[in-house]
Amino acid sequence: MNAHVEQTDAPEIFQIKSRFTGEVRFECELSAEVAGRSFGLKLGFSVKKAIEAGANLVGADLSGADLSGAYLYGADLYGADLSGANLVGANLVGAYLVGADLSGAYLYGADLSGANLVGANLVGAYLSGANLSGAKWRNDIILKRAPLQIFNLFYRVTILDMHMQIGCELHLISEWREFDNERIARMDGVDSRRFWKKHRDALLALAESDGRGVGGNQADKSEDDDQEET
Repeated sequence: MNAHVEQTDAPEIFQIKSRFTGEVRFECELSAEVAGRSFGLKLGFSVKKAIEAGANLVGADLSGADLSGAYLYGADLYGADLSGANLVGANLVGAYLVGADLSGAYLYGADLSGANLVGANLVGAYLSGANLSGAKWRNDIILKRAPLQIFNLFYRVTILDMHMQIGCELHLISEWREFDNERIARMDGVDSRRFWKKHRDALLALAESDGRGVGGNQADKSEDDDQEET
């Protein structure tokens, strides 16, 4: 008589890899509830486990992860690829997102207060309702609210509280208002001159209508005075 052998399905193991080298950064066994679900849910589950375990996710490929409502407080996600990730309502307070790719990420209602976003790619990211108070931008600029972002122009435009970034050029809005053709041309030649001539008035009007850049000269002068006193 042949012995009856009960067959069980092996647990599904999921790996998180480096976006640059393909090296495995973390792996875990998926729960029965998550196994068999979408890739985004599996990846999101694994990311949460990795954060709990203190795994190194620097430069990790997390693109498309479903991290809605995830607790990622203070997470070190330097250089990570979070493009297209679902981060609705996620807690990213104080997260280190320097150089991270957040392009196309859905950040509605996410809390990014105090997060470091220096060099982060936010092209196409949905930031409506996100809290960016105290988040750090380029050049140690501290945000008070989500920036206005404009796509599908020759240069990407990001309007902050007191600054506007066009392409890689970041200046006070008050300075943009005063730049002459020669100064604009030094940025990117004929292309920058044509762009600014075509879009200058509309961009400055948009900034003003949303209360951006108000009192820029005074704020800049105050900062200079503080530095002189120290």
